[in-house]
Amino acid sequence: MNISKFTVSLFIVSALLVSDYAFTYPRFAAYTGDKCIDCHVNPTGGLMRNKGGYYYAKNNLSMELFEKIAGKTQFSPKISKGITIGSDVRIAQVDNEVEGSTNFNSFLAMQGDLYVNAEINKILNVFATSGIQIPNTETEYEVYGMISNLPADLYFKVGRFKPNFGTRIVEHRAYQRKYLLNTPYDANTGFEIGVSPDWFNFNMGIYNPQNLGFLGIDPHKMFIASADFNFGFSDNDFNVNVGGSFFNNPYNTVDTSFTSTITANKKAYGIFTRLGIMKRVALLGEIDFEESKSDIPLRRALYGYGELNVIIIKGFEFRGQYEIYNKNRDVSGDDIQRISTGVAFFPFYGFETEAMVRFVIEEPSISNNEFQWNFHFYF
Repeated sequence: MNISKFTVSLFIVSALLVSDYAFTYPRFAAYTGDKCIDCHVNPTGGLMRNKGGYYYAKNNLSMELFEKIAGKTQFSPKISKGITIGSDVRIAQVDNEVEGSTNFNSFLAMQGDLYVNAEINKILNVFATSGIQIPNTETEYEVYGMISNLPADLYFKVGRFKPNFGTRIVEHRAYQRKYLLNTPYDANTGFEIGVSPDWFNFNMGIYNPQNLGFLGIDPHKMFIASADFNFGFSDNDFNVNVGGSFFNNPYNTVDTSFTSTITANKKAYGIFTRLGIMKRVALLGEIDFEESKSDIPLRRALYGYGELNVIIIKGFEFRGQYEIYNKNRDVSGDDIQRISTGVAFFPFYGFETEAMVRFVIEEPSISNNEFQWNFHFYF
């Protein structure tokens, strides 16, 4: 890791700082005590913001210091009475150490999504998004129809989308997202039903097994369920969310001798929490246990994730993360840990930038620390 390069980059970001939280990233939900359904078209969060998310971001993001620079253009994501569009574009500058080789240093287009949501009537929505094309990798996209706005926020959706498991953080390279859920390409075809009365959320879904092609030719089906409780105290100056998730994913595969087809199974269960303190401190945590069965011995993995976020001044956050991935709980010395620290900056509506340095710890020790500077444009 080129520490001087990190220092210079962090200084540039800090020098720009001279805004209140705007997205419903889990940390922002912790600050406010809100639920995903309050700000997103998808009741389980992520991707397109609804009217509440748009107005919350617009009204809380702009800084007086940047108002004259940004101007006061009247912007609305609605292109007609019932059709709304949105977008997320993420570009990353990555400088990672590679053991025995030259550092990996490149600009990467991490996300390029255009969202369209059509409100057919009071209870029926049709949503679609296209994603950037990465060579030899299926395009990231989601399409679904949804019936919602029913009593107790009951909803039903069917199509291709990301199943809801654990805490839906943006960082798709977190170990539990990358290895447990196969992000960022984990969207799957199936249906989901959920309910969200006041302080309680529950949803469950049935999907094709993971890692199938477009046709999804496998008689087995993946089952995922998640539930959480949300409590706020003193006008949400202190709020807490606790929950748990479970998934069971049987699928056909070839045995280790490549002579016959067998049924393997990957299942996981976990607990997660988020805490918000004085609308300035957000704590997130998640622990997941995975079991993988095939014609080789059972492998039991463990994933742990913790995140601390502190609003230093409006629009400037300090961020810290701790992750651990134990590939097999029955074997010692095979775990990987990662400690990350950095800052996030929100100067005005539509733009966010974040710089993070990550220190990776594993045995035997190798040089694989990471630095990433992300640029996020959205509406």
